[in-house]
Amino acid sequence: MERIAEAIERPVYDMLATAGGRRAFHMPGHKGRAPFGSLDLYALDTTELPNTDDLYAPEGGLLRAQRLYAEAAGAAETLFLHGGATAGIHAMLQLWAREGEVALLPRNAHLSAVNACILGGLRVRWIPVTWRADGYGYVREADVLAALAAYPEARVLLLTRPDYYGGCMPLEAIIQRAHSMGVRVAVDEAHGAHLPWLAGLPSAGECGADAWVQSVHKTLPGFTASAVLHLRRAADRGRAMTLLRREQTSSPSFLLMLGIDDARAFMQARGAKRLRRVIGWAEELRALLPSLGYGDAHRAWRRDIVSGQLAFDPTRLVIDAPQGGEALAEELRSRGIDVEMNDARRVVLILTAMDEAEDFLVLRRALESLPPQKAELPPMPEPPALPPRRMEVRAAAMAATETAPFAAAAGRIAAAAAGLYPPGVPLVCPGEEITAETARRLAEAEPRRRFGTEGDGIVCVKGSA
Repeated sequence: MERIAEAIERPVYDMLATAGGRRAFHMPGHKGRAPFGSLDLYALDTTELPNTDDLYAPEGGLLRAQRLYAEAAGAAETLFLHGGATAGIHAMLQLWAREGEVALLPRNAHLSAVNACILGGLRVRWIPVTWRADGYGYVREADVLAALAAYPEARVLLLTRPDYYGGCMPLEAIIQRAHSMGVRVAVDEAHGAHLPWLAGLPSAGECGADAWVQSVHKTLPGFTASAVLHLRRAADRGRAMTLLRREQTSSPSFLLMLGIDDARAFMQARGAKRLRRVIGWAEELRALLPSLGYGDAHRAWRRDIVSGQLAFDPTRLVIDAPQGGEALAEELRSRGIDVEMNDARRVVLILTAMDEAEDFLVLRRALESLPPQKAELPPMPEPPALPPRRMEVRAAAMAATETAPFAAAAGRIAAAAAGLYPPGVPLVCPGEEITAETARRLAEAEPRRRFGTEGDGIVCVKGSA
Protein backbone atom coordinates (compact mmCIF):
# COMPACT_ATOMS: atom_id res chain seq x y z
CA MET A 1 0.00 0.00 0.00
CA GLU A 2 1.29 3.42 -0.97
CA ARG A 3 2.33 5.50 2.03
CA ILE A 4 0.64 8.86 2.46
CA ALA A 5 3.36 11.41 3.03
CA GLU A 6 1.30 14.54 3.55
CA ALA A 7 -0.32 15.32 6.87
CA ILE A 8 -3.88 13.96 6.85
CA GLU A 9 -6.22 14.45 9.76
CA ARG A 10 -7.42 11.23 11.44
CA PRO A 11 -9.31 12.61 14.44
CA VAL A 12 -10.97 9.34 15.48
CA TYR A 13 -7.68 7.44 15.40
CA ASP A 14 -6.02 10.24 17.34
CA MET A 15 -8.82 10.17 19.91
CA LEU A 16 -8.61 6.41 20.39
CA ALA A 17 -4.82 6.37 20.51
CA THR A 18 -4.90 9.01 23.22
CA ALA A 19 -7.49 7.03 25.19
CA GLY A 20 -5.38 3.87 25.12
CA GLY A 21 -2.65 2.86 27.53
CA ARG A 22 -4.73 3.45 30.65
CA ARG A 23 -6.03 1.03 33.30
CA ALA A 24 -9.48 0.04 32.08
CA PHE A 25 -11.97 -1.03 34.73
CA HIS A 26 -14.80 -0.57 32.27
CA MET A 27 -16.22 -2.20 29.17
CA PRO A 28 -15.32 -3.51 26.62
CA GLY A 29 -14.32 -6.64 28.47
CA HIS A 30 -11.20 -7.30 26.40
CA LYS A 31 -9.54 -4.35 28.21
CA GLY A 32 -7.48 -3.62 25.09
CA ARG A 33 -5.93 -7.10 25.11
CA ALA A 34 -6.53 -9.50 22.22
CA PRO A 35 -7.44 -12.98 23.50
CA PHE A 36 -5.45 -14.80 20.81
CA GLY A 37 -2.87 -12.16 19.90
CA SER A 38 -2.95 -9.15 17.59
CA LEU A 39 -4.80 -9.38 14.28
CA ASP A 40 -4.89 -7.34 11.09
CA LEU A 41 -8.60 -6.58 11.23
CA TYR A 42 -8.67 -4.94 7.82
CA ALA A 43 -7.31 -8.12 6.27
CA LEU A 44 -10.08 -10.17 7.91
CA ASP A 45 -13.00 -7.85 7.17
CA THR A 46 -15.13 -9.22 4.33
CA THR A 47 -18.74 -9.91 3.31
CA GLU A 48 -21.05 -12.81 2.47
CA LEU A 49 -19.27 -14.91 -0.16
CA PRO A 50 -19.39 -18.55 -1.28
CA ASN A 51 -16.37 -19.23 0.91
CA THR A 52 -17.63 -17.32 3.98
CA ASP A 53 -21.17 -17.55 5.36
CA ASP A 54 -24.48 -15.72 5.85
CA LEU A 55 -25.54 -14.84 9.41
CA TYR A 56 -29.24 -15.07 8.47
CA ALA A 57 -28.86 -18.44 6.71
CA PRO A 58 -25.67 -19.91 8.20
CA GLU A 59 -24.27 -23.14 6.84
CA GLY A 60 -20.54 -22.99 7.60
CA GLY A 61 -18.35 -21.26 10.15
CA LEU A 62 -21.10 -19.12 11.64
CA LEU A 63 -23.43 -22.07 12.09
CA ARG A 64 -20.70 -24.03 13.85
CA ALA A 65 -19.74 -21.05 16.01
CA GLN A 66 -23.32 -20.50 17.15
CA ARG A 67 -23.71 -24.20 18.02
CA LEU A 68 -20.51 -24.15 20.06
CA TYR A 69 -21.71 -21.09 21.96
CA ALA A 70 -25.12 -22.71 22.60
CA GLU A 71 -23.37 -25.74 24.10
CA ALA A 72 -21.26 -23.51 26.34
CA ALA A 73 -24.28 -21.48 27.50
CA GLY A 74 -26.70 -24.39 27.95
CA ALA A 75 -29.08 -23.10 25.26
CA ALA A 76 -30.97 -24.93 22.54
CA GLU A 77 -30.05 -22.15 20.11
CA THR A 78 -27.67 -19.20 20.25
CA LEU A 79 -27.93 -16.35 17.74
CA PHE A 80 -25.09 -13.90 17.21
CA LEU A 81 -26.05 -10.23 17.43
CA HIS A 82 -24.23 -7.27 15.92
CA GLY A 83 -26.62 -4.63 17.25
CA GLY A 84 -25.69 -5.18 20.87
CA ALA A 85 -28.02 -6.54 23.54
CA THR A 86 -30.55 -3.96 22.34
CA ALA A 87 -31.36 -6.03 19.25
CA GLY A 88 -31.79 -9.12 21.40
CA ILE A 89 -34.07 -7.38 23.89
CA HIS A 90 -36.23 -6.13 21.02
CA ALA A 91 -36.50 -9.68 19.69
CA MET A 92 -37.15 -11.32 23.08
CA LEU A 93 -40.08 -9.11 24.00
CA GLN A 94 -41.75 -9.59 20.62
CA LEU A 95 -41.12 -13.33 20.46
CA TRP A 96 -44.26 -14.23 22.38
CA ALA A 97 -46.20 -10.96 22.81
CA ARG A 98 -48.05 -9.48 19.85
CA GLU A 99 -49.60 -6.06 19.32
CA GLY A 100 -52.01 -5.12 22.11
CA GLU A 101 -50.74 -7.78 24.52
CA VAL A 102 -49.17 -7.14 27.93
CA ALA A 103 -45.46 -7.18 28.75
CA LEU A 104 -44.30 -6.93 32.38
CA LEU A 105 -41.17 -4.79 32.74
CA PRO A 106 -39.18 -3.78 35.82
CA ARG A 107 -38.96 -0.03 36.15
CA ASN A 108 -35.16 -0.25 35.92
CA ALA A 109 -35.32 -2.03 32.54
CA HIS A 110 -32.99 -0.77 29.83
CA LEU A 111 -34.51 1.85 27.53
CA SER A 112 -34.36 -0.68 24.69
CA ALA A 113 -37.12 -2.65 26.43
CA VAL A 114 -39.46 0.33 26.27
CA ASN A 115 -38.53 0.86 22.63
CA ALA A 116 -39.26 -2.81 21.90
CA CYS A 117 -42.77 -2.34 23.29
CA ILE A 118 -43.22 0.80 21.21
CA LEU A 119 -42.17 -1.02 18.04
CA GLY A 120 -44.29 -4.08 18.82
CA GLY A 121 -47.31 -2.20 20.13
CA LEU A 122 -47.12 -3.99 23.49
CA ARG A 123 -48.93 -2.71 26.57
CA VAL A 124 -46.38 -2.13 29.35
CA ARG A 125 -47.18 -2.83 32.96
CA TRP A 126 -44.47 -1.91 35.46
CA ILE A 127 -42.83 -3.76 38.33
CA PRO A 128 -41.60 -1.27 40.97
CA VAL A 129 -38.02 -0.83 42.17
CA THR A 130 -37.22 -0.92 45.89
CA TRP A 131 -34.81 1.85 46.88
CA ARG A 132 -32.34 1.84 49.75
CA ALA A 133 -31.53 5.03 51.64
CA ASP A 134 -28.09 5.05 49.97
CA GLY A 135 -29.61 5.22 46.49
CA TYR A 136 -29.26 1.59 45.40
CA GLY A 137 -32.39 0.23 43.79
CA TYR A 138 -33.32 -3.39 43.16
CA VAL A 139 -36.36 -5.45 42.21
CA ARG A 140 -37.79 -7.78 44.86
CA GLU A 141 -39.01 -11.26 44.07
CA ALA A 142 -42.25 -10.50 45.94
CA ASP A 143 -42.99 -7.53 43.66
CA VAL A 144 -42.48 -9.63 40.53
CA LEU A 145 -44.83 -12.31 41.83
CA ALA A 146 -47.36 -9.60 42.73
CA ALA A 147 -47.19 -8.21 39.18
CA LEU A 148 -47.80 -11.68 37.74
CA ALA A 149 -50.87 -12.01 39.98
CA ALA A 150 -52.14 -8.55 39.03
CA TYR A 151 -51.73 -9.11 35.28
CA PRO A 152 -52.46 -12.78 34.54
CA GLU A 153 -53.05 -11.80 30.90
CA ALA A 154 -49.36 -10.93 30.48
CA ARG A 155 -47.60 -12.77 27.68
CA VAL A 156 -43.98 -12.03 28.58
CA LEU A 157 -42.03 -11.01 31.68
CA LEU A 158 -38.67 -9.25 31.36
CA LEU A 159 -36.17 -9.21 34.22
CA THR A 160 -32.72 -7.61 34.47
CA ARG A 161 -29.97 -9.70 36.05
CA PRO A 162 -27.23 -8.81 36.95
CA ASP A 163 -27.88 -5.11 37.38
CA TYR A 164 -25.19 -2.50 36.83
CA TYR A 165 -23.95 -2.93 40.41
CA GLY A 166 -23.72 -6.72 40.13
CA GLY A 167 -26.96 -7.47 42.00
CA CYS A 168 -28.56 -10.76 40.93
CA MET A 169 -32.16 -11.43 41.94
CA PRO A 170 -33.35 -15.03 42.45
CA LEU A 171 -35.18 -16.37 39.40
CA GLU A 172 -36.28 -19.94 40.05
CA ALA A 173 -39.55 -19.26 41.93
CA ILE A 174 -40.49 -16.45 39.56
CA ILE A 175 -39.91 -18.58 36.47
CA GLN A 176 -41.86 -21.48 37.97
CA ARG A 177 -44.84 -19.22 38.72
CA ALA A 178 -44.70 -17.53 35.31
CA HIS A 179 -44.57 -20.84 33.45
CA SER A 180 -47.53 -22.16 35.45
CA MET A 181 -49.50 -19.17 34.11
CA GLY A 182 -48.30 -19.53 30.51
CA VAL A 183 -46.07 -16.45 30.75
CA ARG A 184 -42.68 -16.62 29.02
CA VAL A 185 -39.65 -15.22 30.87
CA ALA A 186 -36.98 -13.17 29.09
CA VAL A 187 -33.88 -12.00 30.95
CA ASP A 188 -31.67 -9.05 30.12
CA GLU A 189 -28.39 -10.63 31.17
CA ALA A 190 -26.30 -8.07 29.28
CA HIS A 191 -23.89 -7.76 32.20
CA GLY A 192 -23.64 -11.52 32.70
CA ALA A 193 -22.00 -12.94 29.58
CA HIS A 194 -19.30 -14.42 31.84
CA LEU A 195 -21.75 -16.37 34.03
CA PRO A 196 -21.39 -19.69 32.16
CA TRP A 197 -17.76 -19.72 33.35
CA LEU A 198 -18.32 -18.28 36.85
CA ALA A 199 -18.75 -20.80 39.66
CA GLY A 200 -21.54 -20.26 42.17
CA LEU A 201 -23.74 -17.84 40.23
CA PRO A 202 -26.03 -19.53 37.67
CA SER A 203 -27.02 -17.86 34.43
CA ALA A 204 -30.64 -17.14 33.56
CA GLY A 205 -30.62 -20.18 31.31
CA GLU A 206 -29.62 -22.45 34.18
CA CYS A 207 -32.53 -20.99 36.16
CA GLY A 208 -35.02 -21.88 33.40
CA ALA A 209 -35.49 -18.65 31.45
CA ASP A 210 -37.07 -18.96 28.01
CA ALA A 211 -34.63 -16.49 26.42
CA TRP A 212 -31.71 -14.48 27.70
CA VAL A 213 -29.47 -11.88 26.10
CA GLN A 214 -25.81 -11.39 26.99
CA SER A 215 -23.49 -8.56 25.89
CA VAL A 216 -20.25 -10.24 24.86
CA HIS A 217 -18.50 -6.89 24.80
CA LYS A 218 -19.36 -6.00 28.40
CA THR A 219 -17.67 -8.79 30.33
CA LEU A 220 -15.97 -11.00 27.72
CA PRO A 221 -13.14 -10.23 25.26
CA GLY A 222 -15.42 -9.28 22.37
CA PHE A 223 -15.72 -6.12 20.29
CA THR A 224 -18.17 -3.37 21.21
CA ALA A 225 -21.74 -4.03 19.97
CA SER A 226 -21.31 -7.82 19.97
CA ALA A 227 -23.91 -9.85 21.87
CA VAL A 228 -25.75 -13.17 21.85
CA LEU A 229 -29.39 -14.21 22.15
CA HIS A 230 -29.91 -17.60 23.80
CA LEU A 231 -33.14 -19.57 23.34
CA ARG A 232 -34.37 -22.37 25.58
CA ARG A 233 -36.44 -23.91 22.78
CA ALA A 234 -35.17 -24.46 19.25
CA ALA A 235 -38.75 -23.92 18.01
CA ASP A 236 -38.42 -20.20 18.81
CA ARG A 237 -35.53 -19.73 16.40
CA GLY A 238 -37.63 -19.02 13.30
CA ARG A 239 -39.55 -16.09 14.75
CA ALA A 240 -36.42 -14.80 16.47
CA MET A 241 -34.62 -14.67 13.13
CA THR A 242 -37.58 -12.87 11.53
CA LEU A 243 -37.47 -10.24 14.26
CA LEU A 244 -33.69 -9.86 14.11
CA ARG A 245 -33.82 -9.22 10.37
CA ARG A 246 -36.02 -6.23 11.19
CA GLU A 247 -33.74 -4.99 13.93
CA GLN A 248 -30.27 -5.34 12.42
CA THR A 249 -28.41 -4.42 9.28
CA SER A 250 -28.42 -6.88 6.40
CA SER A 251 -24.62 -6.43 6.24
CA PRO A 252 -23.34 -7.76 9.57
CA SER A 253 -19.70 -7.33 10.48
CA PHE A 254 -17.70 -10.54 10.32
CA LEU A 255 -15.25 -8.90 12.70
CA LEU A 256 -17.93 -8.75 15.39
CA MET A 257 -18.78 -12.39 14.71
CA LEU A 258 -15.08 -13.25 15.02
CA GLY A 259 -14.94 -11.44 18.35
CA ILE A 260 -17.94 -13.37 19.68
CA ASP A 261 -16.48 -16.72 18.63
CA ASP A 262 -13.02 -15.88 19.95
CA ALA A 263 -14.51 -14.72 23.25
CA ARG A 264 -16.31 -18.05 23.65
CA ALA A 265 -13.21 -20.02 22.64
CA PHE A 266 -10.98 -18.08 25.05
CA MET A 267 -13.39 -18.52 27.93
CA GLN A 268 -13.75 -22.23 27.28
CA ALA A 269 -10.00 -22.63 27.19
CA ARG A 270 -8.99 -20.37 30.11
CA GLY A 271 -11.96 -18.36 31.33
CA ALA A 272 -12.95 -20.21 34.50
CA LYS A 273 -9.36 -20.30 35.76
CA ARG A 274 -8.73 -16.65 34.95
CA LEU A 275 -11.97 -15.54 36.59
CA ARG A 276 -11.02 -17.39 39.79
CA ARG A 277 -7.69 -15.58 39.74
CA VAL A 278 -9.28 -12.17 39.14
CA ILE A 279 -11.82 -12.73 41.91
CA GLY A 280 -8.96 -13.61 44.27
CA TRP A 281 -7.22 -10.32 43.52
CA ALA A 282 -10.51 -8.47 43.95
CA GLU A 283 -11.16 -10.11 47.32
CA GLU A 284 -7.71 -9.08 48.53
CA LEU A 285 -8.48 -5.49 47.56
CA ARG A 286 -11.94 -5.61 49.15
CA ALA A 287 -10.36 -6.75 52.42
CA LEU A 288 -8.01 -3.73 52.31
CA LEU A 289 -10.67 -1.11 51.60
CA PRO A 290 -11.63 -0.33 55.24
CA SER A 291 -8.01 0.31 56.20
CA LEU A 292 -7.77 2.75 53.28
CA GLY A 293 -10.89 4.63 54.35
CA TYR A 294 -13.21 3.10 51.74
CA GLY A 295 -15.99 0.55 51.82
CA ASP A 296 -17.19 -2.49 49.91
CA ALA A 297 -20.79 -1.75 48.88
CA HIS A 298 -21.58 -5.41 48.25
CA ARG A 299 -20.70 -6.26 51.85
CA ALA A 300 -23.00 -3.55 53.19
CA TRP A 301 -25.85 -4.60 50.92
CA ARG A 302 -25.50 -8.27 51.83
CA ARG A 303 -25.73 -7.31 55.48
CA ASP A 304 -28.78 -5.07 55.14
CA ILE A 305 -30.89 -6.62 52.37
CA VAL A 306 -33.15 -9.48 53.41
CA SER A 307 -31.37 -12.82 52.97
CA GLY A 308 -32.10 -14.49 49.66
CA GLN A 309 -33.23 -11.31 47.92
CA LEU A 310 -29.96 -10.71 46.07
CA ALA A 311 -26.65 -12.33 45.30
CA PHE A 312 -23.77 -10.18 44.06
CA ASP A 313 -21.43 -10.82 41.15
CA PRO A 314 -17.87 -10.91 42.54
CA THR A 315 -16.50 -9.56 39.25
CA ARG A 316 -18.24 -6.22 39.86
CA LEU A 317 -16.24 -4.10 42.31
CA VAL A 318 -18.35 -1.36 43.92
CA ILE A 319 -16.39 0.98 46.18
CA ASP A 320 -18.11 3.27 48.68
CA ALA A 321 -16.31 6.62 48.50
CA PRO A 322 -16.60 8.95 51.53
CA GLN A 323 -15.53 11.87 49.31
CA GLY A 324 -18.31 11.03 46.85
CA GLY A 325 -18.34 8.84 43.77
CA GLU A 326 -17.73 11.63 41.31
CA ALA A 327 -14.73 12.94 43.24
CA LEU A 328 -13.13 9.49 43.49
CA ALA A 329 -13.77 8.74 39.80
CA GLU A 330 -12.07 12.00 38.83
CA GLU A 331 -9.12 11.38 41.15
CA LEU A 332 -8.62 7.91 39.68
CA ARG A 333 -8.94 9.29 36.16
CA SER A 334 -6.16 11.77 36.87
CA ARG A 335 -3.98 8.77 37.76
CA GLY A 336 -4.68 6.93 34.53
CA ILE A 337 -7.45 4.68 35.88
CA ASP A 338 -10.89 4.73 34.26
CA VAL A 339 -13.92 3.25 36.03
CA GLU A 340 -17.16 2.14 34.39
CA MET A 341 -19.40 4.60 36.21
CA ASN A 342 -19.99 6.51 39.39
CA ASP A 343 -23.00 7.69 41.31
CA ALA A 344 -23.15 10.18 44.15
CA ARG A 345 -21.69 7.76 46.71
CA ARG A 346 -19.63 5.11 44.93
CA VAL A 347 -17.71 3.99 41.88
CA VAL A 348 -18.36 0.83 39.87
CA LEU A 349 -15.54 -1.17 38.27
CA ILE A 350 -15.99 -4.00 35.78
CA LEU A 351 -13.57 -6.89 36.24
CA THR A 352 -13.08 -9.52 33.54
CA ALA A 353 -10.93 -12.51 32.70
CA MET A 354 -8.63 -10.13 30.80
CA ASP A 355 -7.50 -8.22 33.90
CA GLU A 356 -3.99 -8.79 35.25
CA ALA A 357 -2.40 -8.60 38.70
CA GLU A 358 -0.69 -5.34 37.77
CA ASP A 359 -4.07 -3.67 37.18
CA PHE A 360 -5.09 -4.37 40.77
CA LEU A 361 -1.70 -3.27 42.06
CA VAL A 362 -2.01 0.08 40.28
CA LEU A 363 -5.57 0.50 41.60
CA ARG A 364 -4.51 -0.33 45.15
CA ARG A 365 -1.61 2.12 45.06
CA ALA A 366 -3.92 4.82 43.74
CA LEU A 367 -6.38 4.25 46.58
CA GLU A 368 -3.52 4.25 49.09
CA SER A 369 -2.47 7.65 47.76
CA LEU A 370 -6.02 8.97 48.05
CA PRO A 371 -7.03 8.93 51.71
CA PRO A 372 -10.63 10.14 51.36
CA GLN A 373 -11.70 13.46 52.76
CA LYS A 374 -15.21 12.80 54.00
CA ALA A 375 -17.68 15.04 52.18
CA GLU A 376 -21.15 16.08 53.24
CA LEU A 377 -23.13 14.21 50.64
CA PRO A 378 -26.70 15.40 50.08
CA PRO A 379 -29.44 13.07 51.30
CA MET A 380 -30.92 10.82 48.64
CA PRO A 381 -34.32 12.10 47.52
CA GLU A 382 -37.36 9.98 48.23
CA PRO A 383 -38.16 7.81 45.20
CA PRO A 384 -41.20 9.14 43.36
CA ALA A 385 -44.33 7.06 42.95
CA LEU A 386 -45.07 5.68 39.49
CA PRO A 387 -46.82 8.42 37.50
CA PRO A 388 -50.41 7.94 36.33
CA ARG A 389 -50.70 6.16 32.98
CA ARG A 390 -52.72 8.23 30.50
CA MET A 391 -51.84 6.47 27.23
CA GLU A 392 -50.14 3.26 26.12
CA VAL A 393 -46.45 3.67 25.28
CA ARG A 394 -46.79 3.19 21.52
CA ALA A 395 -49.68 5.65 21.18
CA ALA A 396 -47.72 8.32 23.07
CA ALA A 397 -44.41 7.70 21.30
CA MET A 398 -46.02 7.79 17.84
CA ALA A 399 -48.17 10.86 18.50
CA ALA A 400 -47.41 14.36 17.29
CA THR A 401 -45.11 15.96 19.86
CA GLU A 402 -43.91 19.28 21.18
CA THR A 403 -41.28 20.24 23.72
CA ALA A 404 -42.57 21.83 26.89
CA PRO A 405 -40.28 23.73 29.27
CA PHE A 406 -39.96 22.06 32.64
CA ALA A 407 -41.85 24.89 34.31
CA ALA A 408 -44.90 24.19 32.13
CA ALA A 409 -44.64 20.40 31.82
CA ALA A 410 -46.65 19.29 34.87
CA GLY A 411 -49.87 17.62 33.81
CA ARG A 412 -48.69 16.95 30.26
CA ILE A 413 -48.27 13.45 28.79
CA ALA A 414 -44.69 12.36 28.12
CA ALA A 415 -43.85 11.16 24.61
CA ALA A 416 -40.40 9.84 25.60
CA ALA A 417 -38.76 8.33 28.67
CA ALA A 418 -36.92 10.90 30.77
CA GLY A 419 -35.02 10.80 34.03
CA LEU A 420 -31.71 11.26 35.76
CA TYR A 421 -28.45 9.37 35.45
CA PRO A 422 -27.42 7.87 37.71
CA PRO A 423 -29.43 5.82 38.54
CA GLY A 424 -30.80 5.77 34.97
CA VAL A 425 -34.32 4.74 36.02
CA PRO A 426 -36.93 6.84 34.20
CA LEU A 427 -38.96 9.29 36.24
CA VAL A 428 -41.55 9.24 33.46
CA CYS A 429 -42.16 6.99 30.45
CA PRO A 430 -44.14 7.49 27.24
CA GLY A 431 -47.84 7.74 27.97
CA GLU A 432 -47.41 8.75 31.60
CA GLU A 433 -48.39 12.05 33.16
CA ILE A 434 -45.51 14.35 34.00
CA THR A 435 -45.99 15.19 37.65
CA ALA A 436 -44.93 18.45 39.27
CA GLU A 437 -42.31 16.48 41.23
CA THR A 438 -40.82 14.98 38.06
CA ALA A 439 -40.69 18.36 36.35
CA ARG A 440 -38.99 19.87 39.41
CA ARG A 441 -36.34 17.16 39.65
CA LEU A 442 -35.47 17.44 35.98
CA ALA A 443 -35.31 21.24 36.17
CA GLU A 444 -33.02 21.22 39.20
CA ALA A 445 -30.59 18.60 37.83
CA GLU A 446 -27.45 19.45 35.90
CA PRO A 447 -28.04 18.99 32.15
CA ARG A 448 -25.38 16.26 31.92
CA ARG A 449 -27.33 14.19 34.44
CA ARG A 450 -30.58 14.24 32.48
CA PHE A 451 -31.60 11.77 29.82
CA GLY A 452 -34.55 11.89 27.43
CA THR A 453 -34.88 15.66 27.63
CA GLU A 454 -34.32 18.40 25.07
CA GLY A 455 -32.42 21.32 26.52
CA ASP A 456 -34.51 22.64 29.39
CA GLY A 457 -37.67 20.92 28.26
CA ILE A 458 -39.33 17.54 27.90
CA VAL A 459 -41.00 16.00 24.84
CA CYS A 460 -44.76 15.78 25.32
CA VAL A 461 -47.73 14.59 23.33
CA LYS A 462 -48.89 17.62 21.40
CA GLY A 463 -51.89 19.30 22.92
CA SER A 464 -51.89 17.12 26.04
CA ALA A 465 -52.69 18.80 29.31
